[in-house]
Amino acid sequence: MGTKIQQLSELESILCDAEKTDKGVLDFFNQFKIARLLQPFKNAKTKGYEISLLLQVMCIYRLRGLSIWAMQKKGIPGIFSGDENGFYRLMNNSKMNWRKLLLSFAKQFVAITKAKGDENNSPTFFIIDDSDLEKTGKTIEGIGKIFNHVTRKSILGFKLLFLSFWDGKSSIAIDFSLHREVAKGNYGMTPKELKAQFNKKRDKDTPGYKRAKELDQKKPEVAISMIKRAVKNGVMASYVLMDSWFVGEHMIKSIRSIKSGAMHVLGMCKIDMRKFTIYGKEMNSKQIITKYSRKNCKYSRIYKSQYLTIVGDYKGVKVKLFYIKYRNAQRWTLLLTTDLSLSFVKAMEFYQIRWTIEVLFKECKQYLRLGTCQNTDFDGQIADATIVFITHTILSMQRRFVAYETMGALFRETQQHLIELNLWERILKIFLKMLRQLLTIFSIDVEETIEKIMHDENASKQLFAMLNALKDDEDNCQNITKNAA
Repeated sequence: MGTKIQQLSELESILCDAEKTDKGVLDFFNQFKIARLLQPFKNAKTKGYEISLLLQVMCIYRLRGLSIWAMQKKGIPGIFSGDENGFYRLMNNSKMNWRKLLLSFAKQFVAITKAKGDENNSPTFFIIDDSDLEKTGKTIEGIGKIFNHVTRKSILGFKLLFLSFWDGKSSIAIDFSLHREVAKGNYGMTPKELKAQFNKKRDKDTPGYKRAKELDQKKPEVAISMIKRAVKNGVMASYVLMDSWFVGEHMIKSIRSIKSGAMHVLGMCKIDMRKFTIYGKEMNSKQIITKYSRKNCKYSRIYKSQYLTIVGDYKGVKVKLFYIKYRNAQRWTLLLTTDLSLSFVKAMEFYQIRWTIEVLFKECKQYLRLGTCQNTDFDGQIADATIVFITHTILSMQRRFVAYETMGALFRETQQHLIELNLWERILKIFLKMLRQLLTIFSIDVEETIEKIMHDENASKQLFAMLNALKDDEDNCQNITKNAA
């Protein structure tokens, strides 16, 4: 995991200075040509202030770590002199196409990086994953009990299904949806609680109606729609990365059908009873391992693991299977790809990029208050998450070009931040390498353990605190050495 998880704190150096960040966000807002982007959304405006003004102010509020109500009550001068009703009217407007707006920012991000000549020649990636958005208000429209896979308990909230894009340097939001778990009777709520929930009628041709319908749709189906919509709007990737929950026949075939097979699937796959055709014979994973592991296994020094490579057919699609067994591990894991040219090391390197979506979740939850909105209107919940992801996209643009510009005072001002970030990344690499070694020694599943750490709020916060403390210690040692010299 070590090669990609170092992106965990990429926004930390930007967010440490509120006033500087406010100005930076507004400057980069202008680069996104906000007036032109918002032209299609003029019909969503009801009365009061321009959408562009409200949107920029809400992004600044988000950076300050406060809700709209708290920010207005605090009354910080120079930001906004009106009341909060204009914000809520915009957020709760079913006619506002928040999905199209978020995608517009993503498209503009790609266009700006291309115009600045900051493209990578490396492959690009779509990443699909979900995350829990825990809530406290039982009257929120569409709220229900969802299962938390870390605590193994049900919590009140939404499941956030998310599609991100990684271009080799930055991870940005492309699309998302909110879901509740239909399997639970009455969504885990009592009839009285369901009746008390906020409810409003929406016209069937409004964006808000379509988003509300997604609450009960299957996540793989919505994920496929997100990918197709992104490609249709000009955002294209080389691979789609996903965990084992999403890897299935319909998902694989749907992705391979886009643009005549222009995108490949790469993801962990459950070792279950599904069958692959190997040399003309149908076999499940256990049968494949039993038959081929003794003679065909190789050893990877980089990943400290045995691996078995088999090319086969899955429901009419050619796939390459990497069966992996870490040192001292009791179980095998399976990495599946439709790209038959990938080597084991390259497939593992690419798959680790999937962790950038966890990084994005952590940044949005820790710095931008993702999931804290208690608006009872479902349109408001969609709007709030969209504002978080738009703010993150702008911050990612700021961090990217502030860090890579090297002229005059701008370079001198950011040089120290770059030095600090490099120290942090070095420490994190060492920590992850040690963690991998310990997990293999004690026969603990590497993939599963790191995934639990990333999804566990308390564990990830402790990780942040510990690594930052280590970085401070290294900084102090370097200062002492520098002063002594």
